[in-house]
Amino acid sequence: MGTSAVAQGTQATALPVSGAAVVAHAAGDLRIEEVPLGAPAPGEAMVEVAYGGICGSDLHYWLHGAAGESILKAPLVLGHEISGTVVAAAADGTGPAAGTPVAVHPATPGPGAGDVRWPADRPNLSPGCTYLGSAARFPHTDGAFARYVNLPARMLRPLPAGLDLRTAALTEPAAVAWHAVARAGDVAGKSVLVIGCGPIGALAVAVLKRAGAARITAVDVHAKPLEIATAVGADHTLQAGDTAAIAAWSWSGCCPPGPSRS
Repeated sequence: MGTSAVAQGTQATALPVSGAAVVAHAAGDLRIEEVPLGAPAPGEAMVEVAYGGICGSDLHYWLHGAAGESILKAPLVLGHEISGTVVAAAADGTGPAAGTPVAVHPATPGPGAGDVRWPADRPNLSPGCTYLGSAARFPHTDGAFARYVNLPARMLRPLPAGLDLRTAALTEPAAVAWHAVARAGDVAGKSVLVIGCGPIGALAVAVLKRAGAARITAVDVHAKPLEIATAVGADHTLQAGDTAAIAAWSWSGCCPPGPSRS
């Protein structure tokens, strides 16, 4: 792995100029490759990646060469659920200092084509938004399943004391669950149904538990996700194909019956 010298404060620090990365080339074609790493732009920091969570979109790019309508047209470095440590702080003085452990907000809002507006407090709705490790646009936006990455300093979130890097890799998907629960309003003392207990669903169960939900029922088609949901706080689980159990649950007082049908 090559290095280059850059000014970091008053001392020159050698930084890597390449590093190993996880690259999807096409359906079923996933490679570990050495990829070049340029010097960070003034508003970018270099991060040494410690952990990365595997999103469903990463699996789809690997297995199918596409995630929904986002189709691979060129090799793509995967990964957007990451944690790591700042190796070199942004030269313009923004963002955390070198040595800071961080999680990453992987989105970059943008207007897209034309004069399109969106709510200032909902940048996730911006039509030109890009995401690390996404083939939604071309050229694609490389992700962060790499030993080192240059990232805009605004993406970096310093970790609080006591939060280890491995756990911090859950920050991005946990934020999705947290946002969903926040959109639902005050759930304290209420009965809540979570349909689907993959990683986001399981994290939603955990957030609901912390928010004081009185009874959390989790539903999934597979046994393992329900086992995980129970471990993180679900009070009751239902297998999606068990119609008798679902009927019994709906009449148990957890969920008021709907209108009768002839």
